[in-house]
Amino acid sequence: MKASSRGGPGAHGAAANFMRDEQGSATVFAFFIFITMLIMGGFALDTMRHESERASLQATLDRAVLAAASAADEAQAREIIEDYFDKAGKTDYLLAEQDGDISVTLNSARITARAQTTIDTYLMKLSGVETLSVAGLSTAEVRIPKLEVVLVLDVSGSMASNNKIVNLRTAAKEFVTTVLGNSTPGDTVISIVPFSFSVSPPLSVYNALAVNETHDYSTCLEFADNDYTHATLTSGSSSLSSGIPVNQMIYTSVYGSFDNLNQSWRSCYNDDYMRILPYSTSVAELHSKIDALQPDGNTSGNEGMNWGAALLDPTFRQVTSAMIAAGDLSDPNLITVPADYGDPDTLKVIVFMGDGANTTSYFFDKSPPKYRGPNSDLYEVRYQDRVFKYAYNKKNVDRRLYGSDGLSKCGNNRWVCIYEASGPEKSVFYLYSPRYNDYYAIEDGEFLSVSEFNDLPATLDGYISTTQLSWEVAWGLMSPDYYREITGVSDAWNDYIGSEFVDGSKKNTLMQSVCSATKREGVVVYSIGFEVPVGGTAETELTKCATSVSHYYRAQGTNISSAFSAIAANVKHLRLTQ
Repeated sequence: MKASSRGGPGAHGAAANFMRDEQGSATVFAFFIFITMLIMGGFALDTMRHESERASLQATLDRAVLAAASAADEAQAREIIEDYFDKAGKTDYLLAEQDGDISVTLNSARITARAQTTIDTYLMKLSGVETLSVAGLSTAEVRIPKLEVVLVLDVSGSMASNNKIVNLRTAAKEFVTTVLGNSTPGDTVISIVPFSFSVSPPLSVYNALAVNETHDYSTCLEFADNDYTHATLTSGSSSLSSGIPVNQMIYTSVYGSFDNLNQSWRSCYNDDYMRILPYSTSVAELHSKIDALQPDGNTSGNEGMNWGAALLDPTFRQVTSAMIAAGDLSDPNLITVPADYGDPDTLKVIVFMGDGANTTSYFFDKSPPKYRGPNSDLYEVRYQDRVFKYAYNKKNVDRRLYGSDGLSKCGNNRWVCIYEASGPEKSVFYLYSPRYNDYYAIEDGEFLSVSEFNDLPATLDGYISTTQLSWEVAWGLMSPDYYREITGVSDAWNDYIGSEFVDGSKKNTLMQSVCSATKREGVVVYSIGFEVPVGGTAETELTKCATSVSHYYRAQGTNISSAFSAIAANVKHLRLTQ
């Protein structure tokens, strides 16, 4: 039987050929797939490398601009950015600064930086892509729009030594220029509180407060111990005052002749250079105030801080409103100043500069008030100059004589001389001595008996009236030393000097109390010890008053400018990171 051709040797050869052809195609396809996967993997690898480099570049940019946002000025901001890139080994990546990239003010900063580089590809080269560009841009913008600053400045007599007042003026003006010059107009207000024996508010502030007024000599106020336990000034309708007016401080001087109390021992300084300047937004006005500062008197840092705290307390808006209504503050936008505590858009700062420890102040006893209140030993007698008009005969009123003829009849009891007032009313003063029971005519320098004094209505030409002055008015005309000298009575002197005085230790306690009170409300307190002994009482108290030890600065000579400059920079940092 003839064998079938199916499955024969010829068939096997064809199948083998077919298989060889198919294997070749599969090899080519597999190779194609391999190459494709390799290219795709290369793309992924190069893409991952690109993203990694981009992320690293962007992270460097982000860190750099955030750090630069706290710079003091544009140049320093750029230096910080360049330093970050240098430390990251990417100096060549940073692009040149463009106009508008960096804007730095005291209350805002907008920082933009750009960087770019290229990386060589690995497998993307197979598709003709030799390099990949990596670029980044980052912007940091921070802003705290409002700043309330109070400069509490020691202008006691010791500031006259070693050119300290001159150096203070320079430093304080530089601070004002920096703070206001780099702020958006209206966003920053600065108040200046000079202090020595006491603090003198301007009449605009004084008139806005509820005051138990007892004289017209000055605007200084007398606070009770409890008034230092909180930042609110207890006057008028404030929440802590209960509507009770604050007492007016007696105006006098330890030493001084009559109506001449311009001594360094005055209880209050009513000179313009000693008055508070509240809520100014003007560099020129603030500079003028600082230039006018003059040193005199003892030191009462407690009063300086009490007023500084009050000027930042929200309840003082009642005073601000009254000042605006009276035309004493020209900017109506100040009606929102001081802002509420905790306002996220406002930073409140006190810069407290002292050049020595607190010293003693003197007061007349309030209980018992022997030398306070009505009925002092000083009398004011008012009279008015008169000029002769004519004389008439008592028996014939129509017979009148004028001029020298009439004057010659004035001593004749048959004639009546008529005078008329000429010029303003005048005053002369008489001081009674309880010891000698007589009156001293201050203008004439003569002593009068009680009967002679009582006869003044008849003997003083042009007599109008006699007024027994209150002690508060009397002390504004004479010192306790003058009273002692004329009357021979030392009680008033001893009362003022040795009875109800407030010494430095008590002032330290009061000062720390109000420092703590204003800090509890979130006010940042910086302090400067200007040429104070290291570790002494002044430095200890100034350090305690500051927000922290790092908020206290020592200063010597002209480097007080460095202290104020450092505080200005620190304030900027706080505003940008608050």
